[in-house]
Amino acid sequence: MATNERYSTLAEAVEALQQQGYTDALELTEEGFSHGAAPLSPEDLRIDAFHRFEGPSDPADMSIVYAISSERLGLKGLLVNAYGTYASSVVQRMVNDLKAHPDEDRRVHPVQAAPPGANVKV
Repeated sequence: MATNERYSTLAEAVEALQQQGYTDALELTEEGFSHGAAPLSPEDLRIDAFHRFEGPSDPADMSIVYAISSERLGLKGLLVNAYGTYASSVVQRMVNDLKAHPDEDRRVHPVQAAPPGANVKV
């Protein structure tokens, strides 16, 4: 899957990714990913693509969607999270353990939240 596609909104990205088959319900808890009641191992999952979005004036609009798959299990699903100040540390920790698509030849490291009051360049 190409990671260079551009979407103007999160909803547009989610819809396009669902049309590409990313429809499985992936759940995330403190213990890790699961599909239904079955826990999923990070070794079985990979990030095929991710897309970040930032609202024009509101930091609360910053979000990211990950297209996650498991070839071995035949799963394709989406994980949506805020990033920046409002990012979930659980999602960041779990996503950090996933491999990126082989074409990327790198691990994906989510954006880390800045400490409150930090002066951040954009």
